[in-house]
Amino acid sequence: MSRIGKEEILKACTQGIKNSYEEYLEWSSDEWLWNAPEYLLTVNIAKELWKIEKDAKFITLEDNVRATLKNADATIKGGISDQARANGRSDIVFWWGKGTPRGIIEVKNAVYSKKHIDEDLKRLYTVLENESDIEFGLTAFYVDRHLESGDAKSRVEERINENLINAIKEEAEEKGFRVKEHYQEIATTKNDKDAAFGVAIMIYK
Repeated sequence: MSRIGKEEILKACTQGIKNSYEEYLEWSSDEWLWNAPEYLLTVNIAKELWKIEKDAKFITLEDNVRATLKNADATIKGGISDQARANGRSDIVFWWGKGTPRGIIEVKNAVYSKKHIDEDLKRLYTVLENESDIEFGLTAFYVDRHLESGDAKSRVEERINENLINAIKEEAEEKGFRVKEHYQEIATTKNDKDAAFGVAIMIYK
């Protein structure tokens, strides 16, 4: 089997968010995803990752960070940083077929600015700073906006690019990491007063 590429992982994450939006819209009689619990996104992202029919993989949910680092054969100097929240849990761990963690995925619902995911980003940076089998950290989230002016789609895209992707790229590159991203339009109302997107940003060595 061929190796699962980073782009495929990113696209699976945004598709999982889109699936969550569509499910919750149907279940709730037209409530948008920002009203839903975050674990709905987590489960649907995991399902989409599992559908990738390439290299062997494992997917686990809510794994302990300390245990994940141990399983990744992490070389940690001076102990695990507080920013890694070692006793906390990662939303999704994406494993190599050989049985060690390849990536950590943190999921958020209703993100409107970088500050909403700053704690997750700190954890991802801290984990990646250690020598281990972990190749990437990824933040995946849903964002929407209502605007009476009727230009919601373009304004949401602008916010995604300027306030989120570019800001994270700048921060990650300063720390010596690279970034890949993918975002997907989920919904835009006919009057363009409401728009929603799924976003996935991968930080890697």
